[in-house]
Amino acid sequence: MSTEAPDVGQPQQDDELYCYGHPKTPTRLRCSRCERPICGRCAIPASVGQHCPECVAEARRTAPKVRSALQAQAPAVLAIIVINVLVFAAQILSPSVTQRYASFPPLIALGEVWRLFTPMFLHSTQFLFHIVMNMYVLYIYGPLVEQAFGTKRFVPMYLICGFTGSVASYNLGDCRALGVGASGAIFGIAGVLLVYLYRRRTTSFTNSAYKNILFFVGLNLMIGFVFAGIDNWAHIGGLAGGIALGAGIDNPAKPVPLARQAGVMVLVVGVAVAAAAYRTVTFSC
Repeated sequence: MSTEAPDVGQPQQDDELYCYGHPKTPTRLRCSRCERPICGRCAIPASVGQHCPECVAEARRTAPKVRSALQAQAPAVLAIIVINVLVFAAQILSPSVTQRYASFPPLIALGEVWRLFTPMFLHSTQFLFHIVMNMYVLYIYGPLVEQAFGTKRFVPMYLICGFTGSVASYNLGDCRALGVGASGAIFGIAGVLLVYLYRRRTTSFTNSAYKNILFFVGLNLMIGFVFAGIDNWAHIGGLAGGIALGAGIDNPAKPVPLARQAGVMVLVVGVAVAAAAYRTVTFSC
């Protein structure tokens, strides 16, 4: 009668294992990844077996980061949407935010020039539809422009369009109205996209997309003239700024030099600043 020698490294039936995290707790479990002895309190269920806390933590550290499509492809659009939502919450909590930063021509003429820039981040707190609609349109069209031109160009284009929209409203809008909304900047992004698609309308797809954007712009401008309370001059100013930027920065035949792109942006801003300065000097209401 013979006996077989036990496998080296395997615990005998009489050997007791103790949890590495709780040394006084006997156990028969092991981490299926690193083979550490673990008790029921330390064991974390896995797709195969159970893992110890250290292996789970290491797996989380080394796992690839999962990002949303918007975060990956259009981070600036996502950031702008988040900023608008946060500012909207601040407006609800403190109505003085709107009073302090909304467009109001008499106060702009008195030197509160930041009101030509800040309204693009404000919305009416009386109508939730205002911010919802603006952010939805930005979510639809913004990523197309950001992917086409890149984040570094998209951000200044958005801000410039918002500024040109505010300047147009300051010059031609109701001089006693309190103006808020991102629609001037969004119309500007639509204007950039119009130019971009117009220059590439050789395929049925881009031609159809161009006509859709054109219909959207025309319909919203018509609505702005028909219904009271809509600052259509801000829409027109933003749209004009976007078209000017798109025409000067985009060229499907060959890349436009960076110096020229910067020059176009400076020119558009310069024209808007001159218009705002003239309105201030000649202001009457």
